[in-house]
Amino acid sequence: MKDRGPQPGRMPRLAPLAAVCFAVIGLMMPIEASALPTLFGGQLYYTGGDVTIDVLHSNTAFDEVLQLHSALTVLDIADGTQVGSRITITAQQLADMGIGVGDELQFGIRVLDTGQTFVLGSGDKNSDGLAHAYVRTGHDNVFYYVGFEDFYGGGDRDYNDTIFRFSGGTTTAAEVAIADPFGSDLEVAEPSLLLLLLPGLGLLGLKRRRGSSREENR
Repeated sequence: MKDRGPQPGRMPRLAPLAAVCFAVIGLMMPIEASALPTLFGGQLYYTGGDVTIDVLHSNTAFDEVLQLHSALTVLDIADGTQVGSRITITAQQLADMGIGVGDELQFGIRVLDTGQTFVLGSGDKNSDGLAHAYVRTGHDNVFYYVGFEDFYGGGDRDYNDTIFRFSGGTTTAAEVAIADPFGSDLEVAEPSLLLLLLPGLGLLGLKRRRGSSREENR
């Protein structure tokens, strides 16, 4: 029986296929690592039940109040300077505000010193035309972090003047990061690179089958 084992100095037929597979895995790793995108202009939506808010951080000279807006009313929720405080909005309170499952949770900050209000979502919802908050998804979609920029026109553009954590009946419909409103693109893995490798996998598989057929016909 003829020995068909790998010849010295020759690459086994499976080696190119394995190399491409490892390249695919390598490309998938940054996609997994970027599964927690920062969404400038992101939004939160109601999924039912109570919503809990933790005041995590304050880095501003202004006095600010976190608010929830609806078509019926505006609810003052938390003092942005009270870091460490926790507030729960009950399902009944949300229902009384006319907010139902699937509705947008229009959170925003009221800057008492300037009289300005900035809300979650795209820039067209704010008077200066800029997005003034980001939404970042926590692990396992349990928490959502929201950081605000509190100065008209963008201020220092650090989005950490006040930072809140939301849990409970909240979700975000956005699943990919978008460019920030000031032009610096966020780092997101390029799925197109992965797609470009898929035809190569198919060609290598086809080449291997043809090689096997030639060996059998000898």
